[in-house]
Parts: sequence; C-alpha cells; structure tokens
Amino acid sequence: MPAERTWHWLQRLFDEQREALLALSALFVFALMLTVFQFGRLDERFREDLQVQAHIVADTAAAAVLFGNAEDASDILSAFRSAEAIEQALLLDASRLALAGYNAPLQARDALLHQWAGIERLSVPVMVKQEQVGELIVHASRIGIWQDLARFVGTATGMLVAALGLAWLVSGRLRAHVRDAERRTRYLAHHDALTDLPNRETFRVALERAAYLSREHQQPAALLFIDLDNFKQVNDNHGHAAGDHVLQVVALRLRALLRPNDMAARLAGDEFALLLQAPVDEAMVQQLATRLVDQLRQPVDEAADSIRARVSVGVALLPQHAHSAEEAMQCADAAMYHAKRQGKDGYQLFSAELGEVLRARLRLELDLRQALQRQQIRLAYQPLFDKEGCLVSFEALARWHHPQRGWVSPAEFIPAAEASGLIVEMGLLALRVLAEDQQAWRARGLDCPPVALNFSSRQGRRPQDRQRFLAALDELGLGPEAVEFELTESALFEDLGTADSMVAQLQQRGYALAIDDFGTGYSSLAYLRRMRCRKLKIDRIFVHGISDSDDARMLVGAIIGVAQAMRMQVVAEGVETAADQRSLIELGCDLFQGFGLSRPLAPDQAAELLRAQQQGQRVSVQAEPA
Repeated sequence: MPAERTWHWLQRLFDEQREALLALSALFVFALMLTVFQFGRLDERFREDLQVQAHIVADTAAAAVLFGNAEDASDILSAFRSAEAIEQALLLDASRLALAGYNAPLQARDALLHQWAGIERLSVPVMVKQEQVGELIVHASRIGIWQDLARFVGTATGMLVAALGLAWLVSGRLRAHVRDAERRTRYLAHHDALTDLPNRETFRVALERAAYLSREHQQPAALLFIDLDNFKQVNDNHGHAAGDHVLQVVALRLRALLRPNDMAARLAGDEFALLLQAPVDEAMVQQLATRLVDQLRQPVDEAADSIRARVSVGVALLPQHAHSAEEAMQCADAAMYHAKRQGKDGYQLFSAELGEVLRARLRLELDLRQALQRQQIRLAYQPLFDKEGCLVSFEALARWHHPQRGWVSPAEFIPAAEASGLIVEMGLLALRVLAEDQQAWRARGLDCPPVALNFSSRQGRRPQDRQRFLAALDELGLGPEAVEFELTESALFEDLGTADSMVAQLQQRGYALAIDDFGTGYSSLAYLRRMRCRKLKIDRIFVHGISDSDDARMLVGAIIGVAQAMRMQVVAEGVETAADQRSLIELGCDLFQGFGLSRPLAPDQAAELLRAQQQGQRVSVQAEPA
C-alpha cells in the first residue's frame, strides 16, 4: 500500500507539473548537447595548441639534438613549465636514445586527477634541413579541458536555471491569469455580468430541483416572476447607464429579501425571479411579495435624478400550482401579466381562473402553430381613401379561420403570436400571401397600389430574423413600390438604437414606414424627428366622435399640424361617420380609413374595387367578417 500511495503521489505530481517537467527535460537535453559540442571544440583546440607548442620546442631543440648537447636540450624542455597541460616531455637523438627529459612537478592527488582526465601522447620529429635527427615525445593531460568544460557547464547551467526560474515565474503569473479567466468564465456561465445574480440557466436548474423536491418529497417552494414596469422609458429618459444602475439596485434589494437557501436571478433584460425554498406557505409568500413591491418602488438615486422602479410580480406555488419547472414559469408568467393588466406596480398570485386562461392560451398557441404550418393565415385588405374618395392604398390585415373555432379574432391571436414568438413566422407567411395576391391582381390586368403590412418589433429583434425577413422581400420581389410597413410607436422606439436596426435597414432600402396607432404609445415629438416616417396614423380613439368634441378637434388638429410640418401624410383610422370625416377634412387630414368607408376586403373583393377604380366607377362590395 505505501508503494501504491507513492506511485499515485508521483503520478499526480507529474500530472500537475507536466509542463514544467517537460520544459525541464527539454532544457536538460539541450544543455547536454551543448556540453558535448563544447567538449569537442575544447579538445580540438587542445590538440592544436599541443601541436604548435611541440613543433616550436622541436624546432628550437634541433641543434642541441644534432650535436648531442644534453644540457641545452634540458634547458629547452624546461620551457614546458609554462604549459600546465604538459606532464612529460622526452627528446630522443637519431639513435632513439634519450637525450633530455621533462617531468611536471605533481602531487599524488594531482597525478591521479590528471590520469583520470586522460593523457594525450604526441610524437614530433626533430628536423635539420629536412633530415630527421631526433624525436620529441610529449604527454599532455586533458585536465584543462575538463576544467574549462566545468566552468562552461556551470555558467550555462546557471543561465539555464535563471532562465527557467524566470520562465517559471512568468508562466506562473500567466497560469494564475488563466486560472482567474477560467474561474471568471465559469462564473459568467452561471451568473449575470451586470448584477452578479445567477442567470436563467442556473435558475432553471435550481427550479427543476425545487419542483422535484416539492413533488416527490412534499417540500413546497414558491416562484416569484418579476418584471420592471415601463423600464424602456428609464433608458430613454435617463440613458442606458442609469438603466443599468437601476437593475443593479434592484438586484441588491432582491438579495436583501432572501433567506439563506433562497435564490434570486436575472432572467433577461428587465426580468428577475425569486425561488423560495421550503418551508413556505401562501401567507408567507404573499407577505414577501408585498415587501418586495414596497422595497422596489423606493426611489433609486442616479446622479441628479431620482428614478422609481415599479414592478409587476407573478407568484406560483409548487406543487400547488405546478409540478415542473416549465409549468411553474408559465404560471408565474401568467400571474405577472395579470398583475400588469390590473394596473401594474403590484403582485398577483396564480389562481384556477388564471390557470384556465393559461391553458386556453397554450391551446391557442398550439392551434396557431399548426395554422402557420398549414398556411391557414390569409390577408384581408382595408382600403385607404383620400378626401375625394379615391382609393390610394390598402392595409393588409391577418385573418385566421380555424376548422373548429371558426373565425378567430386578431385581437386574440396576434397577442398570442407576439408572446410566443410565432409572430416571426406569421410575418414571413404574410409576405408570401401578399406576393401571391398581388400576382393574381396583376394577372387580371389590375394596377396594384402599395399595400401596408403591420410589422412587429419582435420580427426584427434577432439578427437572424431580420436577415430572413429581408431575404424574403428580395425572394418574393416585394420592393418599396409594392409594400409599406406600419409600426406601432413602441416598436419603433425599441428599434432606434443601432445602425443595423430593422427600421434603419428598411428605410435604407427605400420602404415607406408609417407610425401606427399614434397617441397610444410614447407620443414623443423627439422620436418623430428621429424617425422621419412618411405616414402618421392617428388612432381611432381620437377620431371617433371628433365632430361632436371641440377638445378632440383641437388635439387632432395639433397632431396633423405637427406631422405635416414634418412632411408626413396623416391617416385617420376608425372613420365611421360622414360627420367625422368632414371634420377631419376641415382639419387638413390627408387619408381616411375605417368601417364607415370600407371594411377589410377579401382578395377578390379588393380586386373588384381596383377594377372599379381603374374604370372610374364606384362600387359597393360586401366585405368579409372583420
């Protein structure tokens, strides 16, 4: 067992220090190769120096050897004292008898060391006039080579160790930064960067666990779905930095309301959620919801401004109202929207009545999804007339005839399409249906006036949806002369922030835009100046009964004056009486639309109106159900 633990420890150490060990091994191999190379160079230089010294001594001793002068020969050999590597030298005469010798003074320890280092033997002939008269034999120790090599290895090792230490220090800091970045990445994968709250995915996992515990182990929990009311106006009026500050303050206030095991999360832009873990009961949850609404409506100080962040809260209990995370989110979302319909700035507990509304909405969404797949959505065309009664254009309105439900009101299925995201597919289908209807009109020899389609901000919110929509326009040949787009004020204002917004791209392509239902949204004159749309449509609530109301005439007259001063055509919606139309004409309104002039028409009925217009006739058509 100790051996096994040691092996595991070594293996773990190797895994943890793999890079360092590999780097150290590479440096060791490099140092070894460099040492071998340096030894070769030093040994080569040693041999060359030994050759030079030996030849010099042999040339100097030539006369002494020729004449057999041992004393002079000994003096000459004594020159080797300055050469530390020379251990022995011997001069032989022509008969190969020793004439003189030299032995370096060495201690016994030095002799062994020199012997270990290796001895080089060199024989050099002693020449006189190209005739050999003797021989010089030299024994030299390589101790100097090893000493130089030791100094080289020491210096190189020191430099490598210093470089390795520096690299280790730098790489250690780099690894620390990488670890910090990895920790930050892991943190951001589960948290919102702005508020530091858990994000949607983290909250979903916690909610699924809470749903399981509430269902299987009778540990009740509660979900609070929180949406900031009119948060768009905070960004518009105070700037996005102020809006971010409000979101951060909201996050801090939510944290302050939590118990240790509870969780607060930011799900999306201005949407938050609270998960209250067991133990909970309905009274406690309602008490917390009341405190939450009171806390969040407290002013948020931002520079010189004081901003009030009001919220609508939907509450769902688990397992009383829902048995899964998805059901809980649907229930809390339905309760939140009911709180908004009740006047906002409050909370709503999910109820059986809301459950039936939710189930009805889900059934409607399912039917609508099938209707889009089967292309059951058609278009009806409501004419727009000028003050002379001439047809100017159409507005295309979505119509849905369900096989069992019959005619489904647009007031019912359009909001469902918006909430579910199906409005994207519905908009693409509307383009195809419009292209088919216009092609059929042209096949009958009719001139097609431009047709206005309603455009939802959700259709262009994601880049891929914008590209699909623009590609469909090109594919179907629906240019600016064939189609216009009507946008509500809120849709326009949500889409003004960036250069690649849908509003900007449509205008760059030459499509005419109209502000629909003017007066029911933000109604900011600054936005009118920024948007530069071609038409402004006054909502029916201002038009109905205008002939009997001086206040309505004054208000509508002001709207018309501002719009026309900005070179916008003014369209009055909901014109139902001749008296109202006359009042609008007196105020200078340009175009008129409403049941008093014509209900929405089926494609064939619209074709009849177009033919009558071309022939200079006036016809009465029976419109399909609006």
